[in-house]
Amino acid sequence: MVSTDTIAQSLLSGVLEGGDYALYSLGLAFVFGILRIINLAHGEVVVLGGYVSYWLLVKWGVSPLLSLPLAGLAGGAAGLVTYRVFLGRAREAPELNTLILTFGIHVLIANVFLQLWTGDLRSIEVDLLERPISVGPVRASVGELLAFVFALAVVAGMQLFLSRTRAGRAIRVTAIDRDSAALAGIDVARVDRRAFVIGGVLAGVAGPLLGVLAHLSPGVGGPLTVKAFILTVLAGVGSISGLIAAGMILGVGEAMTVTFLSSSLRELFGFVLFLGILLARPSGLFGQRI
Repeated sequence: MVSTDTIAQSLLSGVLEGGDYALYSLGLAFVFGILRIINLAHGEVVVLGGYVSYWLLVKWGVSPLLSLPLAGLAGGAAGLVTYRVFLGRAREAPELNTLILTFGIHVLIANVFLQLWTGDLRSIEVDLLERPISVGPVRASVGELLAFVFALAVVAGMQLFLSRTRAGRAIRVTAIDRDSAALAGIDVARVDRRAFVIGGVLAGVAGPLLGVLAHLSPGVGGPLTVKAFILTVLAGVGSISGLIAAGMILGVGEAMTVTFLSSSLRELFGFVLFLGILLARPSGLFGQRI
């Protein structure tokens, strides 16, 4: 018999982890919504941001909170290089070509990580972020709470950027109708490049939180990309704000699966949910154009 305290703790853990999932997925969902490119190297860019924060902490004692801008900068640089060297030239190619291309980039970056830093698991450990906070029967670490608040802030910031800024509106118009955007004088190629770089920045800033809450290794990127794509489909293509709700659904569902069934079925829940959404509502729960 599962106690109510255990259920309450699982719910809290699922909600907090759902916010993290949303942040991990935001860059992939944004790029997919704008460019219709499924970036299979997305997870590696998240891991890159995590490694940047990890080594800044190990070498110079820089807090992961302070290294977030540098992690985002590294992710943006990786996005810019990837787009200029590979994807920019294949922009008008069939979608399958870009899928294969980004898979090749995923394999390349993962192997570079393996050569540089081996396959060891690395975590970003800061005493303050590991300090527990208890409220009644439930508890969470400072790091988990800060990560959740940060995820909400980043998603809200993206919504404001897309709706209130000239660059954001240009991105939205391009996502809706590329030909009309070009006729209106928007440099579509520049918007594509900018969107991919923004996706890299969003992935990069998620990396330090991944290192704090879980671990970093060259093999983490692939599973992370799969989970990000599941969340993108669950939220619906183009739904940025829907990622938070979708992340919570996935996080709470996984937590309840572990609590009532088995930890070995945790990942299975996400795939069952993914297939169910594809069959019942292919546009996703909150699907809309960006």
